[in-house]
Amino acid sequence: MLSLLTFPKGFGLFSMSPFCIKSALMLELSGQPWQRSDMLDPTEMPHRKLPVLATPDGQIADSDGIRDWLEGQGADFDEGLTTADRAHTRAWVRLAEYHLGLHLLQMRWNDDAVWPEVRDQIFQPVPEPMREEISAPVRKEIQNGLQWQGLARFTDAERMHRLEQDLKPIKALTSERPYLMGDRITSADLSVAPFLISMLQTSEASQISKRLRDDAVLCAYLSRVTETVPLP
Repeated sequence: MLSLLTFPKGFGLFSMSPFCIKSALMLELSGQPWQRSDMLDPTEMPHRKLPVLATPDGQIADSDGIRDWLEGQGADFDEGLTTADRAHTRAWVRLAEYHLGLHLLQMRWNDDAVWPEVRDQIFQPVPEPMREEISAPVRKEIQNGLQWQGLARFTDAERMHRLEQDLKPIKALTSERPYLMGDRITSADLSVAPFLISMLQTSEASQISKRLRDDAVLCAYLSRVTETVPLP
């Protein structure tokens, strides 16, 4: 049986990491038997990251690597799509993971109103009196990365404007059809939905969470994805 090495549950979700949620969704759709194996410290893992899939071929690192391996076993997450449509799904994957993902990091690690909840979720195994001391260097490293990348340099209003530019096309498509590419879940949904639901669930104190909670179309879309591919 395959084992998905994943960050633990958190924020009411299968995992604190949208990349781990994406990988679990792919495993469910692939039809392969699998189990979860939770861990908090990925420093001994390839690339020092999670998720990692333990397979008969060895450890497969990164959600894209996991996708490649599952497709090599016969899965097709974009079945029935044209070459042009497959190009669109790849663009959606990259938008989710490289732009929505940055907004999720900013929201969780750089918003002082949200940080206490995030700290207590992610560092829950650490005794409470020590959590701030242990978490502070990790938070600082991520904050520095966001500053270097540039998203942290914008004002809150500027960041929300940029995020809206992503949310509007997602809403436009899912208001007309069940999923981003039509009547079936594709790789686009397997990346976009985990990042949106992670934003939605992280904290009621977040402006982004409120934006998503108040959007009936996007909430209905996320419900369709989670109901179609329920995770253990």
